[in-house]
This record gives sequence, structure tokens and C-alpha cells, in this order.
Amino acid sequence: MLSDRSPRHAEFPELCRHCFGQIPWITRIYCAVCGRPEGCPDCTRRQEAGFICNRSAVHYDPVIRQWLALYKYRGHEGLAPILGKMLIPAYRGMIAQQSAGSQTAFRFDAVIPVPVSDERLQERGFNQAERLASYLAEHEHLTVYDILQRTRHSDKQSFKTRLARLRDTKQLFAADLDATAEMLDTLNLNSLHQPLIKLLVIDDIYTTGSTANSCALALTEGIGQLAPQINAQIFILTLARS
Repeated sequence: MLSDRSPRHAEFPELCRHCFGQIPWITRIYCAVCGRPEGCPDCTRRQEAGFICNRSAVHYDPVIRQWLALYKYRGHEGLAPILGKMLIPAYRGMIAQQSAGSQTAFRFDAVIPVPVSDERLQERGFNQAERLASYLAEHEHLTVYDILQRTRHSDKQSFKTRLARLRDTKQLFAADLDATAEMLDTLNLNSLHQPLIKLLVIDDIYTTGSTANSCALALTEGIGQLAPQINAQIFILTLARS
């Protein structure tokens, strides 16, 4: 069993003690792949392992569902920094785990938000994953690269079965090759003897992992087209674990 430290109320002065006490932090991890606090049938059944692991900050319970709905659909912009801050403990726990046993601290080369479709962007006016990624990057001194694209519009995943999610997210994403090439040039990976790039994909909710896996496979394919000598390691960080 893996465990993470639960944040303290003093770290969230924006919230009263009651509201802070409602946050369902994930403090014990059972599945080392998806970060679920109990056994996970999805990870045992996945065939294309595009990413190394996911970590989520909180359970997707009725409280978090309501907060995300207020933020995404009701225009409660004041929730944005609170939701962003909730990612930090899970991020730091992931860094600590990946650094364990190594003489050098683990660090991501880039943070990449999961894109929404043009229809969803027009409907909401923003991409929640991009805002979460920007908050995390600013506070943890990382760089955001917006290099993933949706290949088509898809209906909301929350209403679909596992098999429907897997079908719907297959090749749903692609890497923008021009933006990817610019990122690789900025990171100057070609100067390394054994180039390795560590990418952190950000989204708001992890359910079956189909979206995360599709994004990871798209990134690996895009980087492989441009620079097949580079080893791409993809990690996922999400606000809530369903």
C-alpha cells in the first residue's frame, strides 16, 4: 500500500473548516497504476499501456462532483485556484515516489493539458484541464505545452459504459506535430546521449483511464514520428478519481 500525506486546513485559507473537511482526499493508494484506493479491474484488463501511472488528488464523490459542476457549467470562477491547489499534494506525492531510491530528484520536462473539443470550449468558455495545468505549472515551476488536439467531438464520457468509453476515445487525440517539434527543440533533447522526455498529462477526472491512455498513445506516436530516438515516459495527474 502506498500512502500520501493529507493536506492541512491552514493550506486552504479560502475554505471554512466545514468545506475543507468535506474534501475526500485520497490518502491511501492500492493500485500503483491508476492510483485508486482499492483494487482496480480496469488496470488488470488494459492491453495498451500508454502511460506509466496516474495519481489523483481526491475521490470523485458528490461534493467534488458538485464543485466541478459549479465551476465548469455555472461560472463559479472562484473555485479555479482551489481546485488547482488540490492537485499539488498528489503531484508532490508522485514526485516523491518517482524520486525514491534515486540520487537525483525526479522532474517533469513538460506539462500537457487534455484538450476539449471546439464545441465544448465554446460552450464553457475555457478548458478546465488547461487551467489546472497552468495553476500547477506556475506553483511548481513547470512549463505547459499545449500540443494535444482532439480529432473529433465526443459526447460526455460520464454517461457511458466502460466499453463505450474505450471505443469513443480510440484515436480521439493526436499530437500537433508543429507544436511537438517546437517543444522538443526547446528542451534540446537531441544533445543527450540517451534522450528521455518525461511528460505529465493533466485532466480533471480519471474514470476508466481510456482518455488518459489515448492521450499518452498520441503523444508517444507524435514524438516517435519526429524523433524516434527519444524515449517518452508519460504520467497522468488528475484532480478526481472516479
